[in-house]
Parts: sequence; C-alpha cells; structure tokens
Amino acid sequence: DHINPRIMGVIRSTYIANPDFTPSNAAKASSAAEGLCKWVCAMDSYDSVAKIVAPKQEKLAEAEAAYDVVMVSLNAKQADLQQLIDKLKAMEDDLEASMQKK
Repeated sequence: DHINPRIMGVIRSTYIANPDFTPSNAAKASSAAEGLCKWVCAMDSYDSVAKIVAPKQEKLAEAEAAYDVVMVSLNAKQADLQQLIDKLKAMEDDLEASMQKK
C-alpha cells in the first residue's frame, strides 16, 4: 500500500509517460516483458487509487468509532427505557388489582 513516491515518480516519468510502453509492444519482445509491463501499469493504477481511497478509509474509521460510541449510548438508553416500561407495567398491574378489589 505504501509505494515510495520517488520510485513512482521515476516509473511514471520514465515508463508510463512513454507511449511505446504498452503490453502489446512488450509482447513483441517476450511474454515475460508483457507481464512485467502489465504489472508496472497495474502498480501505477493501484498507487493512484490508493491515494484517493486512503483518506476515505481514515474517515470511515473515524465514523465507525463515533458510531460505536453512539450505539453504546443508545443501548444504555434502550435498557433504561425497558426498565421504565417494566416498572410502568407493574404499576398498571397493581392499579388494576387494586381496582378489582374495590
């Protein structure tokens, strides 16, 4: 994920910028050269995408951490609410029982 920027600069200026650096042209020399050319092009694409995705991954991690904190609070509030509902139900049952005794 962390390709040295200096190395990528050399690869981009020397190879990627060269219009003759294509897998089809490299295939004329050998299948190994074609594979290497494809690999270099893929690494260039990967590096470009990784630079776009990295900040988004950081923001996602921050958002997930904030979400986890909020969910803990929500779960606590839901537990409190359930206790209050149970208490209210018990009080209503007691009231109903008292009303039937009269």
